[in-house]
Amino acid sequence: MTDVASFIAETLDLSGIELVKRFGSSNNVRQKKDLSLVTDADLASEKIVLDRISKYFPGDAIISEESGQLKVSRAPGQRVWIVDPLDGTTNFANGYPFFSVSIGYGEFQQDGSLKILAGGIGDPVHAKKYLAKLGGGAECNGRKLQVQKPRPVAQCFLVTGFYYTVGKDLDREVERFRRVAQTCQSIRRDGSAALDLALVAEGIFDAFWERGLALWDIAAGSLLVTEAGGQVANYPADPSSLVPSKQPLSYSIEGDGIIAGVDAVVSQVSSILQV
Repeated sequence: MTDVASFIAETLDLSGIELVKRFGSSNNVRQKKDLSLVTDADLASEKIVLDRISKYFPGDAIISEESGQLKVSRAPGQRVWIVDPLDGTTNFANGYPFFSVSIGYGEFQQDGSLKILAGGIGDPVHAKKYLAKLGGGAECNGRKLQVQKPRPVAQCFLVTGFYYTVGKDLDREVERFRRVAQTCQSIRRDGSAALDLALVAEGIFDAFWERGLALWDIAAGSLLVTEAGGQVANYPADPSSLVPSKQPLSYSIEGDGIIAGVDAVVSQVSSILQV
């Protein structure tokens, strides 16, 4: 098997079956050093994904949430899989049915940057599978995806997250939340960044923003959004500055934070996050 798209689709199915089988049962919940949770379900799902990558793509590098970086070199042309075997572990551990599996596939460039070439996100509870290929569009269960049509920000339905932010960092993000909330119709905080990005690509949310995420949270989702006609940007260069930035929006998957969605909404949220 060498077809990346088919591999991602089949692997999402298998890992999703494992998660649904374990959902609602005791899964030995533990807390990691960063305060996030890990369960036996995370590890079981990850084993399925990593075993399949090792079997079908043995020369590729792997970056996975629970196992970290496995045999990763940033040599130009090196292909890499970026895996979150259970995004939304806290939801899963508490019986809240909003979680996902995220698999991204990329390649390191001459300058050391990472370009995402393909990706998929599985929502096993709702039997939805989101897939994207660079230059090939995005789909959900075979249906082409398109981000929400442009509309006034006052009518926009947004989504965000604070990850495991505490102290002054949490205060700062809550203040940003308050500022954005004053401009839009409503905001949700659902606890799975990957699935939030998939829902932006599907046109349900107008935009998503969050700081402090890892590669595995956004690798597949960021590609879904851009292939569905949306825009992705990092947080402003100096979010604590009191002087709004005039620089154009830019994005690096390894940059600071992510703002993703309809172009105009991404620009407005970016300007709000500046202060």
